[in-house]
Amino acid sequence: MNKSRMLDAVQAASKVASEGAEALKRLLKVIHSPEFEKAVEICFQCEGIIYIIGIGKSGLVGRKIAATFTSVGSPANYIHAGDALHGDLGAIRPSDVTILISKSGQTKDVLNIIPFLKSQKNKIITFTNELTSDLAKQADVALPTLVMSEGCPLNLAPMTSSTVTMTLGDAIAAALIVAKDFTPASFARIHPGGMLGFMLTATVSDMLGPDSNRVVKGSSALRDAVVELVECRLGGVNIVDADGKLAGVLTDGDLKRIMVKDKSSALNDPVINVMAKNPTVIKLTASAAEAIEIMENRDRQLSILPVVDDDGKPVGILRLHDIIKSHL
Repeated sequence: MNKSRMLDAVQAASKVASEGAEALKRLLKVIHSPEFEKAVEICFQCEGIIYIIGIGKSGLVGRKIAATFTSVGSPANYIHAGDALHGDLGAIRPSDVTILISKSGQTKDVLNIIPFLKSQKNKIITFTNELTSDLAKQADVALPTLVMSEGCPLNLAPMTSSTVTMTLGDAIAAALIVAKDFTPASFARIHPGGMLGFMLTATVSDMLGPDSNRVVKGSSALRDAVVELVECRLGGVNIVDADGKLAGVLTDGDLKRIMVKDKSSALNDPVINVMAKNPTVIKLTASAAEAIEIMENRDRQLSILPVVDDDGKPVGILRLHDIIKSHL
């Protein structure tokens, strides 16, 4: 490809992104409309399954929307419009809600489904670009996609319309998450597999390594704490006060900084004088996701976390290595 053709190609690619961005801005008007609220309410009140029906690229987007709905607590399924007309309509019950997708609103296979849905009194929501279409006129709620151009160099292949349609589906899914008070715990219950499930379901108590609670009294000499630090190989030791509560922590990094300052004499000082005070801590019941958030979301990342009970007494040290190892 010559340079001139490449420049034209990149320009065409840029147009797809810019058209999509502008269309998504227009979509905000739809999301803040009474029609959108009505669509959310219909889905919220659904006592059965939300069926997404489409064909072609709209069908592929519909399949993704159905998967998203299901994954966040609103059971949904996708039916290809052609298959629906050849038996798959039998899956739809009167208690179900349908979302019909058609950019033109005139897709024959989609329109032919409506008499069946009307006979069962199924609620019909439609995503379409044409509010004057037959599909929009027969729906309980018609949500416009407001696409002015596909962004495609030929203005034929669904590009902007598929982006907007998917976002509209995600917008309803997001609204339902809040409406149904779908929590991270709810999410974890139906996503038990993979790293995502592990991060949400595993707790700190599940990840603590053996012999992870190495404790040194604050009155002990730094020399004694160093011996404990070397022997335990945890990257840190918990320092406790006279009541056995966590007073601080001494890490490998702390020790290096002390030695760099050429304070070898500090080895005879009480460890409480050189330890890191008020360390960030975590509870046994916290999730792996919470632990990662505490360790990573800060200016200086942490490689270890003291673990304490409800009384503030140390029960172990959690390492980033322990989290990774627990998932392997």
